[in-house]
Amino acid sequence: MISNSKTYQWGGAAFMVGSLLFLVNKLNEMSRLFLSRSMPDMIDGQNTLLIVLGQLAFIFGYVAFWQLYAQRAGRWAKNAMRLFCSGGILVALGHTSFISALPHFAESLFALVLLGMLLLISGLIWLGILNLRQPVMAYWRWLPLVTGLMGFIGFFLFSGEEITAVFLLFRTLFALGLLGLGLTMWLDSELHVAIAH
Repeated sequence: MISNSKTYQWGGAAFMVGSLLFLVNKLNEMSRLFLSRSMPDMIDGQNTLLIVLGQLAFIFGYVAFWQLYAQRAGRWAKNAMRLFCSGGILVALGHTSFISALPHFAESLFALVLLGMLLLISGLIWLGILNLRQPVMAYWRWLPLVTGLMGFIGFFLFSGEEITAVFLLFRTLFALGLLGLGLTMWLDSELHVAIAH
């Protein structure tokens, strides 16, 4: 039980690391649009190690999320988590297409990001609705739904070829929500509270 708790805690920490890297990836654009100041891109295609670290952290986090919460969830919540976690893993794999050192054909991996975001966000919204009705997560019951809605608004309603301030706002809120989910995993792993199905 203790070793499982540590695994979930490390998974929560990994999820937070991935979320932080996801957040700072657009700091240069946020500085340009919100502060009218240019700054160098903190993570670009040349930063192979940071990109790989971020995606591995997310993958480990999604696997730990499933392992922690699936044992507490009913059938519908498990299906929602399958969408969320599998979508998140696809997004992580697809983001490796940003590595400049990869062959040109690796850009086709970006299709995984599009499919993964669809699965991730729909699963997160579905889980969020179910979590409000019958909690699976002990803390911040509203967080999955709000995070999913921020992602939906940002990535499906306001994304485009040009990065806008509105898109960055909702993307940032989505990244902070993911960070909160990692923190929730960390806190929940200490509880080991059996939540009724």
